[in-house]
Amino acid sequence: MAALPMFDYIFAFGLIFAFLDAWNIGANDVANSFATSVSSRSLTMKQAMLIATVCEFGGAVLAGSRVADTIRNKVISVSAFENNPSVLMLGMLCALVGSSLWLTLSTKIGLPVSTT
Repeated sequence: MAALPMFDYIFAFGLIFAFLDAWNIGANDVANSFATSVSSRSLTMKQAMLIATVCEFGGAVLAGSRVADTIRNKVISVSAFENNPSVLMLGMLCALVGSSLWLTLSTKIGLPVSTT
């Protein structure tokens, strides 16, 4: 498969929105996990942030490939895009943009979201 340098902009936008998605997911997970511990003063904010950083990063590194594998093999048939991979790239970008903007908006206005 040849590289697709003409679609580098899709990759760049994908990275930006992937980081926004990861930020939102991490913020929601950490708020749910550590709010009680911090508000009861069992942990300081710094301690909670350090523990959360280790746990969130560890979870992404240890289990992230399984999530990606599920999306790659069980949600979308990648073989359908072998002749036109740019359409798959654009579709994935649209999914990232939608997910990250929805999480940002719903968190901003206080809607309950589940990022699990």
